[in-house]
Amino acid sequence: MPTPRQSRSLAPYLYCALLCVTLVAAQMAAEYGQLRAGFSPLSHAPTRVPYSWDMFSIRIDRCAVSWDPPLRIDGESVARWTDRTWPLEFDTVYNRAETYVGAAARGCAYREPAKKTIARLVCVTSDGAVHEPKFVCP
Repeated sequence: MPTPRQSRSLAPYLYCALLCVTLVAAQMAAEYGQLRAGFSPLSHAPTRVPYSWDMFSIRIDRCAVSWDPPLRIDGESVARWTDRTWPLEFDTVYNRAETYVGAAARGCAYREPAKKTIARLVCVTSDGAVHEPKFVCP
């Protein structure tokens, strides 16, 4: 015997549709604002407008830090900053390259005193410049 089909509530579908339409409308308004501000695709960086995807982004410098010979921390060899974390973890991020230099200098506290340890950094600044400072640990 066939059973009567139960009707589902449309509320979840309407909520999802309303949410998607709202998000698309906000993004389209932000893109329209960028176009009105003079943005031309592939010619220069867009200006920031409210509700744009990069509204909360900041300029940061990224550095790869290493020590030669490796430091000894908790009985383990640490040659690079990334050796301190799990393989899929993100590195610590600082806003300025000078802060990475300070972190590398603090890492020098774990060097073997009998060996000359060199801290090396390869930094890419927010303007795209590459710097490679290095120093001998004190």
